[in-house]
Order: sequence, then C-alpha cells, then structure tokens
Amino acid sequence: MLYIFYGSDDFSIQEALERLKAQVGPVDVLDANFTRANVSSYSPQHLQALCNTVPFLASRRLIIADGMLALFEGRRAASKRSRGTEDASSSWLSLVEYIPTMPPSTDLVLLDGAIRRGNVLLTRLSPLGQAREFPSLSGTGLTRWVQERAASMECTISREGVRLLAELVGGNLWTLNNEIEKLSLYCKCRTVEDEDVRLLVSFVKEMSVFNAVDAILEMKYSDALRTIRHLMEDGATGSYIVSMVARQVRLLLLVKDMELRKVPQAQMGARVGLNSDWVLNKIREQGRRYSVAALESLHRGLLETDLAIKTGRIAEVAVGEFLVEVFAGVSSARRVVKQGG
Repeated sequence: MLYIFYGSDDFSIQEALERLKAQVGPVDVLDANFTRANVSSYSPQHLQALCNTVPFLASRRLIIADGMLALFEGRRAASKRSRGTEDASSSWLSLVEYIPTMPPSTDLVLLDGAIRRGNVLLTRLSPLGQAREFPSLSGTGLTRWVQERAASMECTISREGVRLLAELVGGNLWTLNNEIEKLSLYCKCRTVEDEDVRLLVSFVKEMSVFNAVDAILEMKYSDALRTIRHLMEDGATGSYIVSMVARQVRLLLLVKDMELRKVPQAQMGARVGLNSDWVLNKIREQGRRYSVAALESLHRGLLETDLAIKTGRIAEVAVGEFLVEVFAGVSSARRVVKQGG
C-alpha cells in the first residue's frame, strides 16, 4: 500500500507512522522489516528492491522515504519539466508505473513537509494510494484537538481552559500533548480551569512570543494582537516583543539569501544555528510570503519601532498595533506592486 503523508503537523504524522509500525508485527521483528531514510539515500531501483523484499517473520514491511515530493517543488524543477529536460527528480516518476505492481505485503510511505498544490509527483501518485495532508492546526480545529486529546487522557478541561491553552501554546502539538498530560495529572478527578493552565504551563510566556511572531509573519493580525496583549499582561516589555520579531525577520532574510545562492538545505540549519528541520522548513515557508526587499523594509520598520519605544514616542501598550501597522503597510505595498506589474 502506498501512503503519502505531507504537511507541517509533524506530531500527527508521527502518530500515523506509529500506527503503520504496529501493523508490521511484533516489536522484536520490526527492525528487520522497517527502513527509513532520506530520498537522497535511495535510488529508484534500490527503493523498488526494498519494496519487493518478502517480510521476515512478520506480516508486512514498512519503507519510508523522506523528502521525495520536495524534489518536485520550486520554479526550477517546474521549468525543467516544462522544457522536457531531465533532472535528478525525474527518475522518481518511474514510481507511477511501479506502485501498481508493488507486493501487497509492503507499505511504502512518502513523507514530506508542506507541499504546494499541483506538485507533479503528488498529483500522479495520489490515485494509486492514500494521500493525506497534515496542516498545522489553528482556531476551532486546534481547540477541538485539545478537547479530544484531553478526553483520551480521561481529563476534562473547561471551555475557557481549552481556549487559553490553545491560544498560549499554539499549534505545537508536541508541547500541547505534554501540557495536557501534566494538567491531567495535576487536576485528577476535577475539571481543569483556566487558572490551572496559567499555573502549570510554565513556558507560557516564551511560547506565546513565538506564537505572536508566527501570527504576525503569517498576517494573522487579530491572533497576534490577542497574544501580545496576554504577553504584556504577564509582564513582557514592548522592546522584548519587537526584538523577537526582528530576530525572526533576520532569520527569514538569511535563509532566503541562502536559497537564492542555492545553498543545500542540509547546510542551511547549521549556518543559522537551527538544529530542527521542522523549524527550518517553517521559516522557509514563511519566507515565501515576502520578497527580500519586503523583509529589508520590515527590518527597518522594526528598528524604528524599537527606537520609538525607547524614546517614548509610542507607549508600551501600543506595541502590538504598531507592529501590525508596519507589517500591514509592507503587505499592502507588495499587493499594489503586484497589481501594477
């Protein structure tokens, strides 16, 4: 069976993989029937040979290839295919003919982060298996997930507690899962209230900063303003919030510059001090919303905002609105340029 899992919700993807692992057979035979590697470690012939291998003392084999769909992303790959020329990714299109002949005892999983609509390999392989997107959760989807996860731990969280937990922690399901588990143990046999969330979620301020930064960069301004207000109520300063936003903008600039210079993704994280592929992919995804010129303009606006706070030209409590004005102004200018061009 072919499975295609892609998206930025790596927590749910990992849970889906664990369910597939459980189908392989007893734990003591899993190692002999499970292979996972980046697509760069495979060739089409090698991958097909692995898939054709009979399971050893188990009912199934599980083969996972990371990053195959990403080979078909970007303008360069699309341009080559439109001209009919070959590139390193083209050989993987042979999977379209192979998948119908793959042994029924083999589960092949193609694993990727966020993928654009119209990805050639995704389009051609989706009808041959089970393709599932795992987008980051937000809004009602996120609060529903919190409620369901709490119920699975036999924990009841009040409506306000669910809203506050989702708002403060955001869409990082790894962290949310840990916090729900902690709350379930602390509030055993009673409903978790919003006061319990504030008391036990020790990293609330730190996580909220990153949530606010993400919301601003992704133009979710109402979410950003709400989170910044919580931060200010908890004692965060305007300069601190601006500095965190500026730090993220600098990372976007650095990563975008490396993309333009065609630095391999494997080297990007080390160069900017990031040891998580998930974080790097998120930065690259956010960076697609902005040109280099727009990011430079944002950086100048953030410096001016910080100076205005420190010289008293704007009040600390107004920092959220000021940041939104800076980002909304750049976004509006970009839309005008696109419409005019």
